[in-house]
Amino acid sequence: MSKRHQIRIYLDDVEMHNVNEFCQAHGISPQTLFKAGAQRLIKEDILERRVDLMTLQSWHEIQKGLAEPIDDLIEMVGENGRAVE
Repeated sequence: MSKRHQIRIYLDDVEMHNVNEFCQAHGISPQTLFKAGAQRLIKEDILERRVDLMTLQSWHEIQKGLAEPIDDLIEMVGENGRAVE
């Protein structure tokens, strides 16, 4: 069985009221709310880091001449969209 860890947080009266009200409305406990929120923030951060890495890799490839910027492609798509209108 995995070990469970406890984290203590302190909320002022307004924050606690908001947390309790939200949890009652959605039928969840404050622990579940904070755990789900933390997991979502972590997943979003991981996705942002991947996007940043891909952007840096693309810039590196462009600098080495292995790829070209897509400015021309974006311009062609825009022209095509205007032609369709």
